[in-house]
Amino acid sequence: MSNTQGRIVLVDGNSVLYRSFYAIKTPLTNDEGIPTNAIYGFTRLLRKILADENPDLAAVMFDAGGETFRHKMYTEYKANRPPVPDELVQQFPYSRAVCTVLGLSILEAPGVEADDLIGTLALQAVERGYSVCVVSSDKDFLQLVSDDIAVVHPDLETRYDRQAVKKKFGVDPEQVVDVLGLMGDSSDNVPGVRGIGEKGATKLISEWGSIENLLEHVEELTARRQRELLQEQREQALLSKQLVTLATDIDLDVNLENLEYRGANQTEAYELFKRLGFATLLKDFLPDSSATKTGIVGEAIHSCQVLGSIVEKIQVGNTFGLWLELGSSKSPDPGGGSVESLGLSVGKGTGFYVPPGSLDEEALLDELRVPLINADIMKLGYELKRTTLFLRERGIDLRGVGFDVKIAAYLLNPARRVEDIDMLVLEFLNKRIGAVAAPQGELQRMLPGVHSSEITDETTLSAQRAECLFTLTETMRKRLLDEGLNRLYEELELPLISVLADMEHVGIAIDDDAFSLMSMELETQIAELAEQIYKMAGREFNINSSKQLGEILFEEMDLPSFKKTEKQRIASTRADVLESLARHFEFPKKVLDYKSLAKLKGTYVDALPLARSSQTGRIHTTFNQTVTATGRLSSSNPNLQNIPIRTELGRRIRRAFVAQKGWKLLSADYSQIELRVLAHLSLDKALIKAFRSGEDIHDQTARQIFGNDASLGASERRRRAKIINFSIIYGKTAYTLGEDFGIPTREAKSFIDSYFERYPKVRELLDLTIRDARKTGKVKTLFGRHRYVPEIVARNRNIRSAAERIAVNTPIQGTAADLIKKAMLDLWRKLGSKGYRARLLLQVHDELVLEVPDSEVEDVTVLVKDTMEKVYPLEVPLLVDVKIGQSWEH
Repeated sequence: MSNTQGRIVLVDGNSVLYRSFYAIKTPLTNDEGIPTNAIYGFTRLLRKILADENPDLAAVMFDAGGETFRHKMYTEYKANRPPVPDELVQQFPYSRAVCTVLGLSILEAPGVEADDLIGTLALQAVERGYSVCVVSSDKDFLQLVSDDIAVVHPDLETRYDRQAVKKKFGVDPEQVVDVLGLMGDSSDNVPGVRGIGEKGATKLISEWGSIENLLEHVEELTARRQRELLQEQREQALLSKQLVTLATDIDLDVNLENLEYRGANQTEAYELFKRLGFATLLKDFLPDSSATKTGIVGEAIHSCQVLGSIVEKIQVGNTFGLWLELGSSKSPDPGGGSVESLGLSVGKGTGFYVPPGSLDEEALLDELRVPLINADIMKLGYELKRTTLFLRERGIDLRGVGFDVKIAAYLLNPARRVEDIDMLVLEFLNKRIGAVAAPQGELQRMLPGVHSSEITDETTLSAQRAECLFTLTETMRKRLLDEGLNRLYEELELPLISVLADMEHVGIAIDDDAFSLMSMELETQIAELAEQIYKMAGREFNINSSKQLGEILFEEMDLPSFKKTEKQRIASTRADVLESLARHFEFPKKVLDYKSLAKLKGTYVDALPLARSSQTGRIHTTFNQTVTATGRLSSSNPNLQNIPIRTELGRRIRRAFVAQKGWKLLSADYSQIELRVLAHLSLDKALIKAFRSGEDIHDQTARQIFGNDASLGASERRRRAKIINFSIIYGKTAYTLGEDFGIPTREAKSFIDSYFERYPKVRELLDLTIRDARKTGKVKTLFGRHRYVPEIVARNRNIRSAAERIAVNTPIQGTAADLIKKAMLDLWRKLGSKGYRARLLLQVHDELVLEVPDSEVEDVTVLVKDTMEKVYPLEVPLLVDVKIGQSWEH
C-alpha cells in the first residue's frame, strides 16, 4: 500500500444488510415485536469489520431510491428484482440508527446508487493518500481493486486484492467490467450476451483484453456460435459494460475528514441495542452508571466436606439455584457431555463454585444426590431439561423443578433468541455477570493448592450465575403474572420439562436392515436419474452445483422465463424456480426428482442409522421447547418431525421405526385439530354443527362451494375444499389460492367469499382478531400464549398483510400446540399413576407416538384416546385416530 494518510472503510450498507437478513433465517423480534434478525447480523458484521480494519475514516452508503442514469440507459435495469421481504423493509430504519450509534457516517443521495458513491469516494480517498477497504458482496466492486483499494466480502471473510481478483475471474481488476458485461447479471437484469456464461466470458476477455477489442476482431473467433452471438448482440454487449461500470465521478459534497471514525457512543448504543433485544451486545456497551456487577466473588467448594455443608443449607432453605454448565457432546447417546462448571446458591447474595480439580464429577453428583432427587426442594435453573437428562443418565432422577429462566424468557417473548443466561441477567436485572475484584491473595486463600492460571472465568462466574437465578426468578414470575402467562408457565410449560426429558431418555428403535435396503435402492434410482439427466443435457456435470446447473438450464438449453415477460430471465436454480419450470419442461422435473431422492437418502436413510446411540441402540432426538413462535415443539439431532408422510418413500422410512420385541408402537393422531379449534373460537353454528354431526368438513365445504360441478371429480372437489379450509386458517390470499388451483384470482376470490357466506362467524373472528392485534400489538391463544405482531399497523401494505396472516394463524395453530402439549402431560401423568410400562416416544405435529407392551395395548389404547379427546372442553368434539403395529407406519 502506498498510503500515508491512513485507512478508510467504505461499507455497502444494502449488501451487508441483505446478506445479514438471509444469513440469519431464524425470525427474531424484540419485546415490542420488531423484527431484528437482519439488524442483529448487520450490527455484528459492522463491529467485526471495524475491529478487523481499525479505520481512521469510515462511512456506510445506502441506496436512497429514485431513477438513476442506468435506468435512463436501459429501462429494464433491475426490473426483475423480487420485492424486498416485508420483514426486511421494516428493519431498514434501524440500520441507519445502528450506524449512527456505532460512530459511522451515513451517505446516500436520491438518484445515485450506493455503488457509485463508494466508487467515487474510494478514488478520492486514494488521491488523498488513503488506503481503502470496500465492504460488499457485490462483485461489481472488484473492478475498483488496485494497490490502494481492497474489497472484503462481509460474510465469506474473503479479501480481494489484485491477485485474488485474478484468481477468481482469471482477469485483472480493470477487465472485470468486460467479463461482467459479457456474462450479464440476472440480479440487476443486465442482459449481457445471451448464450455466453462466466467461463466463456472469462476466456474471451483473457484472450482479447476488452469487449471493444473483442468486437473489432469478432470475425477471427473460431467458435461459430460465439461469433454469431457477439455479432447479433453487439450493442447489448456494449450497453451491458456501461451498466456494470461504476461511476467514479459523482459530484460529492463530502469532506473526507468529516468521516473520521471515533468509535461508538456507549450510552446511545446501549439504549438502542437494549430496545432491539441484543442482550449479547449490551455487555460491550454498558455505561458505567447504568448497571452494576452482581457483586459477589463466590466461595470455592474445594472438598466434599464443604459441599456437604452447603447441602445442609439447601435442605434447610428448600430452594436453591443450580447452574450446571455442560460441555457439548457429539455423541448420539442421551445425556452426553460433562460438567464444565458448577454453581450453587442458597439465596440472594450467596454463591458457591467448584474450582478445577477439586472434585471429580462422580463425587460431586453423589454429594448433591439427596437434594436433587427431593421433590420438596425447589431447583431454580437454566435449561433444566438438559440438566434432567444429564443427571438421569447418571442414575439421578431430578425432581422438584421450580423455575427455568430460559423457558420463562421464551414465554414472555417467543421470538427472543436466548443464547445464554448472561443475556437474561443483563436484560431483566440490568446487571453484568463478570469478575469482581477480590482482595490481594484472596483467591489463593480460598483455593489452596490451585494455581491462579487454572482459575478460569467460567469457574468463578458460575457462582454469580447461580446467585442471579433467585432474582431472575422473582422478576420473571412477576412479569409472567402481569402478562397473564403464569398459569401457562406453571401448569404446562414447566412440568413438560420432565415429560420431554423422559421421551429423549427412552428414544425409539429402528430396523437397520430396512434402512440398508432403502439406501441401496435409492443409490440405484439416483444413479439412473443422473444418467437420464446427463443424456438430456448432452454431457455430464455436477447436478448439485447451482452454477453448473444454471449454465445447462439458461445458457445451453436456453429455457425461457416463466414469469412476466420474456425479457426477464431468471437464472436462479432455487427449488421454487425449478418447480415452476418443471410444469412445462421434463429436464427440471428430473432434476427435482434427483434432488428430492438425494436429500431423503442423505438426510434420513443414511443419516438416521448413524444417529443411533451406542449404549441403547436407539435414536434419541432432542425436543426443543423454546424455538417456535407459535408454541409448537421442534425436533433436532436428528429432526424426526420433517419425515415426509405423503410419499411412499416417506412412509417406508416411518415403517423402519419399530417397537422392541414384545411391544407395539401406538400412534394417536388428532383429526383436523386446527379446524376444530377454529370452530370453537369462532362459535360458527354451521361449522360446529358439521363437527358435532360427524360430517366430513371437507366434503361439506366442497358441496357448498363447488356443488356438483361436472368439470371436477368428487375427489378433486374435496381436495380443493381441503385447501380452502386450511387457506382460511393460514390467511392465504385469493391470488395465492388461484396459483394453487391454476385459476384466475377472481375465481379464487369467489371461492373464499362462498366459504365466508357459509361460515360467517369465521369471518367475524378473523376480523376481530386483526382489530385486537392492531390495538394491543399481539395475539393470544386460548391458553394465553402470546405473540407480538406490531407490524400489523405498518403503512407498507405487504408488511401489514404478512402480519395479518400471522395474527390470524397464531391463535389457531398456537391453541392446537397447547392442546397437544397438555395431552402429552396428562397422558404421561396417567401412565405413571396407573403403573403402566407404556411410554411416550415422539410428538410429531398433531400426533403422539407411544411404545406399549403387548399386555397393555388394549387398556392403553382406551386411555390414550380418552385422555386426548377429553384434554379440554371445546364446543366441538376432539377426535383421535389410533393405529397400532410393529412399526410407526404399521
